[in-house]
Amino acid sequence: MKTPAQKPRYRLEEGRRCIDLRLKTPRHLFDNRDPAPFRERALDDDAVDYILTSVAEVGTSLPLTLVVIFDEADPQLPDDVVLEAIREHLRYEYERSEARLTAHWQSARYLLAVGVSVLVLFLVLAELLTKHLVEGPLRQISREGLVITGWVAMWRPLEALLYDWWPLLRAKRRLVQVMEANLELRVIGRALSAPRAPAAAS
Repeated sequence: MKTPAQKPRYRLEEGRRCIDLRLKTPRHLFDNRDPAPFRERALDDDAVDYILTSVAEVGTSLPLTLVVIFDEADPQLPDDVVLEAIREHLRYEYERSEARLTAHWQSARYLLAVGVSVLVLFLVLAELLTKHLVEGPLRQISREGLVITGWVAMWRPLEALLYDWWPLLRAKRRLVQVMEANLELRVIGRALSAPRAPAAAS
């Protein structure tokens, strides 16, 4: 007996993979703790997390459309205000991701300088110990301990240089993918399509 094909979680529309975010009203899209006007207000953290998690799941095989669906319209929040708020927040998140990457590389360079200095110091101490201690178990244990400690000091710099930056880069790429997606607002019973011009991203 054949198992029925599982329906894709993200629908396909006009050759684009759609990420649907459904909310009761436009106000639920915003962080109510932010006192700024809606056009400049931060988006709700849960909404942003959902969008970025969905982008990670969708992948990069097809272009994206982000569809924000409201059950009810809000006369005080016209479509252009909501669209501009989404765009501004995405630009802000992109700038933050760039800043995190820059800060990471600065920290990695500092850790590398410290790690190399400690390694050189302990290797020099190990050689001096070899020359000035009488041959025996104590000299061998002390020398090996210094060598091992020196190389252990390189563990954190190497981790920062080789591995820690990948999640930051993936987060930045997800934001670029969202910024390049079409953006649509829809209200139940009414639809407004507002394709979004790709934002400049370095």
